[in-house]
Amino acid sequence: MRIDPRFWPNLLTATRIALMPAVLAAALAGSRWWFTALIAAALATDALDGFLARRLKAFSEFGRKLDSAADYVTLVAGVWGIALLWPDVMRRELPWVVTGLAAFLAVIVHGFVRLGRAPCYHTWASKAGAVACPLTLVPLLSGGTAAPFHAAIVWLVLAGLEEIAIALVLPDHGGEMPTVWHALRRRRARAEGG
Repeated sequence: MRIDPRFWPNLLTATRIALMPAVLAAALAGSRWWFTALIAAALATDALDGFLARRLKAFSEFGRKLDSAADYVTLVAGVWGIALLWPDVMRRELPWVVTGLAAFLAVIVHGFVRLGRAPCYHTWASKAGAVACPLTLVPLLSGGTAAPFHAAIVWLVLAGLEEIAIALVLPDHGGEMPTVWHALRRRRARAEGG
């Protein structure tokens, strides 16, 4: 059986979700090595699925929702695993972690209240934060400075505020929206168009 190449991005995204039980099992077993390797593999699928979707022109509403769901599951598994494997770091950085999670959840809650669904905008700022935040964990979890992690959390809060602003600017959900500036342009074009 041959799989349509346009389905490959969704298959990668589903793989990310499928890896999460193994990620949690590694954390519960106390294996920092396996936890790190598996979460890194999951994060690699996050980069690859978007690349393939653009390359194959395989964009779909289902793919956007699946990607967002995979992001949520990966975030929960990652935070939980870090809490289990690096409890001292988690205790020390808890205010920052809670701030980042609150920003993330605020976007989802606001989306459901305003739009009746999670926004799934995949803004440039949120994509940059999704890359930066895991990278800042390297120095943080290896005993180095927490400054890059703190900067990433500030960035994620700003990215969350931008997504809330987009939801306020647009009365309905229109798929991916790179920035609030793009949302303003879309609203202006709609107003001019009738």
